[in-house]
Amino acid sequence: MPKTEVLIVGGGVTGAGIARDLALRGTSVMLLEKEDFSTGATGRSHGMLHSGGRYAVKDPESAMDCAREGVILKRIASYCIEDTGGLFIGIEDDDPTYVDRFLRGCAETGVQAKEITTKEALSLEPRLSSRVSSSVEVLDASIDPFALTLGNVEDARDCGAEILNYRVVQRFLVQEGRIQEVIFENLRNGSRESVRPEVVVNASGAWVDNVASLAGLRIPMSIDKGTLVVFNGRLVNRLINRLRMPSDGDIIVPSHSASIVGTTSDRVDSVEDFVVDRSDVDLLISEGQSMVPDLRHARAIRAYAGVRPLLGGRKEGRDISRTYRVIDHEEEGIDNLVSIVGGKLTTYRLMAEKTSDLIMCKLGSAGHCITASEPISNPMAAKTVRDLLAFPLIRMNRKYGDEQTDIIAGCTSSLRGKEILCTCEEVLRGEAEYFCSREDVMRLSDVMRRTRIGMGYCQAGLCIFDMASVMMEHSNQEPLDLIGHYLRERWKGVEPVLFGSQLRQEVFKRYLYDGVYHLESLLGGEAR
Repeated sequence: MPKTEVLIVGGGVTGAGIARDLALRGTSVMLLEKEDFSTGATGRSHGMLHSGGRYAVKDPESAMDCAREGVILKRIASYCIEDTGGLFIGIEDDDPTYVDRFLRGCAETGVQAKEITTKEALSLEPRLSSRVSSSVEVLDASIDPFALTLGNVEDARDCGAEILNYRVVQRFLVQEGRIQEVIFENLRNGSRESVRPEVVVNASGAWVDNVASLAGLRIPMSIDKGTLVVFNGRLVNRLINRLRMPSDGDIIVPSHSASIVGTTSDRVDSVEDFVVDRSDVDLLISEGQSMVPDLRHARAIRAYAGVRPLLGGRKEGRDISRTYRVIDHEEEGIDNLVSIVGGKLTTYRLMAEKTSDLIMCKLGSAGHCITASEPISNPMAAKTVRDLLAFPLIRMNRKYGDEQTDIIAGCTSSLRGKEILCTCEEVLRGEAEYFCSREDVMRLSDVMRRTRIGMGYCQAGLCIFDMASVMMEHSNQEPLDLIGHYLRERWKGVEPVLFGSQLRQEVFKRYLYDGVYHLESLLGGEAR
């Protein structure tokens, strides 16, 4: 039976960050993720690298953490960050006294902020509402959560860690106050496997209580659902925040070729059984329009929701701090189980550091954290790739970091590698070929998370069959099963925004799937 010093349960950015941190310290690590990496809250965030301004008034501890970690991430993960800068804007009828409280809170928490005139704000972002009454510049940025997570995964692997997706933890064997063995299922072949760890880390996000229950423990928390809407095109160049206490629909994030408006905060009872409500979509669009009126003419292409695990006692939603907590379960009778709960994408590295510090103490090992100074991956040295289109090359620089060198080589050497597979996101066939050949990739959505293929305005309507054809060169799965699973998953995000242009396009896509390709049976009852 295999052994490892540390077994991590959960392959979001926090779990991947812990794996990287420990591997860099020389610890043997195994990570198990039940689906693909970053399919939970990590991949369902708005991709905002917080300056800390959002929390400066109400949650100063989170503000300070975000301010420090934002600077670090811009240094170590520049390949997946677009350093856009941000604006907090007050609208007429907003509380006029809040700007002073905001500036004071920023000063007290180390958040860099500068008040500017309305004229200056409108010169920076001409699409802002004419009703803007106050403006503050901050250091917000846009970050790609998928690329960030995969960067941590690959770095951990380079240091010897074993990182496995599509592995579902089923049982902890506990004896004498310790988890002696962890049994899990390999979803790729249905086999039952096990490992003997010295320490187990529960980094499963919203599922943290479920995993703790395998050891007979409970972690009381609130499950908070946040909904976001994706619009085609970039309506702004900077992150736009409403200059008021955090509330629904007060953020607009420019992300790759889209704009993301978020988010809501609603308590839910289940981490699995939740849906995007049309009322939340309507609210987000309405609130977004109050900051950027042109939003009413933009095309909503998708809505999605994620669930956040929040530690807050009797508090709910936005009254709960976005700080994190590292839990040592030794006092509860399990001396080799550690859980990490709460936090934000921006603070993942700090959370990983503090968790890893505790684990090293439990192992009785030396080794200090170096993740604050060690780059995850650096963009390729400046050079010209003459026979590759410039725009896809720029995109690769942000999506892949160091890995882009191998991907570009594949695109330029493959017979069809330079073909554009996805016109919305300018993804080349060689990019898809590269990732389809990787063991981590099992479904079409896995290729999407790594390349952004299918994330554009047509939502894979024009590239789904090309995606499948590339996948089938490296897989023995039934192609119609792959296509059907992908289309049903995409429908969950498309259905809540079926109005205007998006509705007309969906009718056209439905005609293609049903009338031309006769794929009625793949779409399921919900998607019809």
